[in-house]
Amino acid sequence: MTVDPVAGGTAHDPRVEAEVRRAALSQLLKGGPLAEAVHVLLVMVVAALVWNSLPLALTAGWVGAVTAAAALRTWWRLGLSRRTASPAEAMRGVRLTVAGVGLAWGFGAAAAIPALGLDQAALILVVLAGIVAGATGTLVGDRRSFHYLLLTALAPLPIGILLHGHSRVHLIATLLIVLFVGGMDRVHRRAYRTFVERVRAAVLLASSTQDLARQHAYLDALIASTPVAIAVLDGRRSIRSVNPAFETLFGYSTAEAVGASIDALIVPDSLRSESSDLEARARAGEIVRVEIERRRKDGRPIQVRLSAAAVKAAPEGGLVALYEDISDRKAAEQAMRAARELAERVARARSAFLANMSHEIRTPMNAVLGFVELVLDTELQVEQRRALELVRSSSEALLTILNDILDYSKIEAEHLELESIPFDLPKVVHATATLLAVRAREKHLELTVDVPPDVPHIMRGDPTRVRQVLMNLIGNAIKFTEQGEVDVSAAVVGYHDDRTSVRFRVRDTGIGISDEQLATIFDEFTQADASMTRRYGGTGLGLAISRKLVALMGGQLSVTSEVGRGSEFSFTLRLPVERSAAAATPGRAVSLGGRRLLVVDDNETNRRILRDMLGAEGVAVHEAARADAGLTALRRAAAAGTPFDIAILDAQMPDQDGFELAAAVRADPDLAATKLLILTSAGQRGDGERCRQMGIQAYLTKPIARADLIEAVGTVLLEAPPAGAAPALITRHSIAESRHTLRILLAEDNLVNQQVATAMLVKRGHQVDVVGNGREAVDAIGTHDYDLVLMDIQMPEMDGFAATQAIRALPRGRSLPIIALTAHALSGERERCLERGMTGYLAKPFKAHDLFAAIEGRTAATADTAAAPAPPVDLAAFRGTMREAGAEAAVDGILATFASTLPQRLEALAEASRGGEAEAIQRAAHAFRSAAATIGAHRLAQLLEAMEASARSGDVARAQGGLQDVSREAQIVLDHVRLAVDGGGDHG
Repeated sequence: MTVDPVAGGTAHDPRVEAEVRRAALSQLLKGGPLAEAVHVLLVMVVAALVWNSLPLALTAGWVGAVTAAAALRTWWRLGLSRRTASPAEAMRGVRLTVAGVGLAWGFGAAAAIPALGLDQAALILVVLAGIVAGATGTLVGDRRSFHYLLLTALAPLPIGILLHGHSRVHLIATLLIVLFVGGMDRVHRRAYRTFVERVRAAVLLASSTQDLARQHAYLDALIASTPVAIAVLDGRRSIRSVNPAFETLFGYSTAEAVGASIDALIVPDSLRSESSDLEARARAGEIVRVEIERRRKDGRPIQVRLSAAAVKAAPEGGLVALYEDISDRKAAEQAMRAARELAERVARARSAFLANMSHEIRTPMNAVLGFVELVLDTELQVEQRRALELVRSSSEALLTILNDILDYSKIEAEHLELESIPFDLPKVVHATATLLAVRAREKHLELTVDVPPDVPHIMRGDPTRVRQVLMNLIGNAIKFTEQGEVDVSAAVVGYHDDRTSVRFRVRDTGIGISDEQLATIFDEFTQADASMTRRYGGTGLGLAISRKLVALMGGQLSVTSEVGRGSEFSFTLRLPVERSAAAATPGRAVSLGGRRLLVVDDNETNRRILRDMLGAEGVAVHEAARADAGLTALRRAAAAGTPFDIAILDAQMPDQDGFELAAAVRADPDLAATKLLILTSAGQRGDGERCRQMGIQAYLTKPIARADLIEAVGTVLLEAPPAGAAPALITRHSIAESRHTLRILLAEDNLVNQQVATAMLVKRGHQVDVVGNGREAVDAIGTHDYDLVLMDIQMPEMDGFAATQAIRALPRGRSLPIIALTAHALSGERERCLERGMTGYLAKPFKAHDLFAAIEGRTAATADTAAAPAPPVDLAAFRGTMREAGAEAAVDGILATFASTLPQRLEALAEASRGGEAEAIQRAAHAFRSAAATIGAHRLAQLLEAMEASARSGDVARAQGGLQDVSREAQIVLDHVRLAVDGGGDHG
């Protein structure tokens, strides 16, 4: 028999199911006495009706069976009340006794009907129907008990009826019994469902009542135990209830508070108007939160945080108010304000002290360093030069200590602010290494700089602090390295939207650092050990400052080292790329694509750097690690009819140096036309003249910037001296941008500083006018034309800021470059100068190269703005290159070939981009770039170089993003080349 769906539904709630079973059992047991008596009474009535129609034995047996079943049920029920039975056991007893009663009735009736007439048989059927119908109520709590009674009482009847006869009446009676069974089952099912739903409703109601009571008890306990004082007000602003925290906070008992007015109880007289306004806002629906003063029972004021809101469910307009004691917090805030004010006063005093100390020390240091530098450029005796070098080194050491202390003080006081300005990153790295190259040469160390072409040129950040960190790391590397090399590099390690991660690395072959010393290497005033401090000098602040500066710039300075093998310091900065400033590099006088070059250098790092720099320009770079191997390579190439266009020789090699190799080359008639470039780490007096005598075309010092190297190589390849004339020697100075004489106004009140700056500028070839204060500077600008003004900040009568403001008001001074000169080295000074209308900033004491970079960089920037845009293809340079090689006649054919193959090259690049494979994009971009660079399509070559670099680094999305710019530029180049070929002109 299947489980009733209603009963099954109760299984979802164990409580309801258990309660249904309990209620059913109770109902079955409560109806027992009446049911048992009715069964005995009914069987007696039936016996009386059929007494004369049935055999006595059958009648007695039927009555006895029903009476015995009823008696058995009574005996079981009475026994159940005297012992403890489980609900399941009790239910089984109910079902068995019900089945017993049903069997007595059913089989008795089945046995009696065949011997009776139809009217008496019908009467018996009516009695049994009544018993079953009554059971729908007495057995309503248990479907199975009812089924037991239904089946046992009615199932035997069809047998008795069919034994009575097989007429239509008998068949109809049997059918009616079957229909009656189905109908009674349906009636009982509905009654049972009603019973279950009634029990369920009663259970849920009881459960809800209990839950509601528990919630009320929980809320009461919560309000009573909360540490925040709570008061509930009615519509008349009287207190209805308070919690214990209210009693503790304000000192009133519940009896005193309830019924009293909140204003009279805790609101000071002066604040009652404000209290009424707050209440009105709360009753209007706003949740009011305010810090305010209230009054305790003893009259003492207390600071509280009041939160008030209307109780919308309360019909009488209730309001709940929460009071949080904030007296301790207010006292702490007051103490913090006092401490902050004290700290600010101390910081201002310290800043003023540092500024004054900086000014007082730097002003005489400027004179010392400036005049020493000027005197060292004159003819001196050996002892004089040695003494002045000692003065300079000691002054620079003192200045370094001063700078370290000031920087550390600014960092610790959190007064150091970083700039965010565009700067040329490769130039900063190379220039920083170049400043320390002399120290490396003095120790015969190889100082190499490697900045790959894919490193963006113009980035945004603080170049001064990047340079400061690199200066410290490179200086330490040189200091602690006795032999070998110091390698400085900057490489792209990742792209992040508009930012590029650049990893700076300084590696040396010095003494190394032990594991124990690595743990404290970045601590203040710490070197590897005390003996090292005595041997090498220094404050021990350099690495601590560098680490903090790198952290301020968003990076982390790390170190790896091995004792006796060297150390490597590195840090990574994520810097924005200045897209608008990433203009094309100036076109060179000659294309390097397809040129053959030999590098002869015993240092593998140097060879790799040169190979990367020149290989990116399309140069076929060959290498030799020894002078004899280089000479052999030159002779083999000449004999094969493919001589090298140029050879780069290292001046310092173990077996045979670069000058000796150059002499051997010049002595060989087959190699006499080979152009030579010497790279040296330790330049000596007389090297230039020696190069001219030997016919060497270029002489450069390491480390060499990529732009300088490429321009030097291009100039050497292009230059063709007149017959019989010695070639002009190309040096770092000769390839620098041509300088023009400037007329400069120097506003400086310190006589010594006037002499130092004037001597430097005049020696550089500039014209200098000197005034002693700001007012004289304004007057001078009004009467003369100047290219630039050097303006001291602290001057009598009118300081530098006031003078700058006055100059900007003059017609001649609106766009005049004004560079601030100040001995203040504190953070914010540069920003303050720029905000006051100045265009540059130079801290004292300054060196000559700092001064020259400041003034010549300013004027060069304004002069370059009028430069004409470069053509898409530098055909003039390409023709010049081919003319030098004696193959100018092939230019038009080469251009025609390039024009015809450009669409295929572009399609191959587009196909590789669609495929999404980095290696395929890199190969297609490289091949296309090489062809574009060869004919002088520099802008197109740069775009292709960027795609190639992105694909090489694995950034496929960035490489694919460059295809649109490449396609646009390629069409411009194609149109330009076709016009040149069809029109027969250069157009470039």
